[in-house]
Amino acid sequence: MAARHETEHEKDVHDVRGLLLGPPRLLLDGGCTPCPALGLKERALLWWLLTERRPAGRSELVRLLWADLPEEAGRANLRVALSHLRHHLPGLLTTEGQEVGFAEAVVVAGGIAADVQELHRATHDPQCPPARQRSAADAWRGEFLAGFTLPGCDEYGQWIETTRRRVAMQAVALRRTLMHAAEDRLQSDEAMHHARALLDLDEADEMAHMVLMRLLAQAGERSAALRQYEACCSALAEQFGARPSARCYALYVRIHADTLPVRMDLPVPSGPTAALRVH
Repeated sequence: MAARHETEHEKDVHDVRGLLLGPPRLLLDGGCTPCPALGLKERALLWWLLTERRPAGRSELVRLLWADLPEEAGRANLRVALSHLRHHLPGLLTTEGQEVGFAEAVVVAGGIAADVQELHRATHDPQCPPARQRSAADAWRGEFLAGFTLPGCDEYGQWIETTRRRVAMQAVALRRTLMHAAEDRLQSDEAMHHARALLDLDEADEMAHMVLMRLLAQAGERSAALRQYEACCSALAEQFGARPSARCYALYVRIHADTLPVRMDLPVPSGPTAALRVH
């Protein structure tokens, strides 16, 4: 009977995936199981746990989510929220003692995932396969927790903003890595895909404009390459009141004169346009 009870309990545990790059969503069992209706702060708690992937003390969670209430009232609200989460997502959380986190058995079984964590691994793990890097980059649907707010919770809001900047920097770094790797492999379409994705993140990314200019010119699309330069000029002027760098202008001149070499090395970004701009 004990073994049977354990098997039935395991069937109740869902695979959970958080889509947090863009408007946040929760997928259960790959989208095959309907998501329960969760309260605003219950969702906020899940988003935090899926992003941080570490246990949190109850006092820390109270400060994040109920700082406007006395400590005891905040702890009571946390107990109610955890009770709802345990009811709707059985076996997912461990709430014994003073810490709250994901159950070790679920983590070990690979039942917890989040696009923001996959982006982090793809950016920081040198052994991450290229296919996983591409998948992590293409999972970007917009800024971290886009449109999600928690009125009256200043500390949670500050956490969102800090994480949003960090995640955006990771997305840019990963795209640049993929873009240059594709160029080195002479995969022009792939490199242009990543360059355009970079411009979706930051339309004033001069490096991405230069890659597109060169690859378009090499593909025989000289007019499109020249239009890309004009787009670069407009973006830099609008955001910084600046003009393209001397190297970018030199590339434009070579394209305009139709004297662009087959391959032209680009420098590592520097100067004011090298820093990430978060919109």
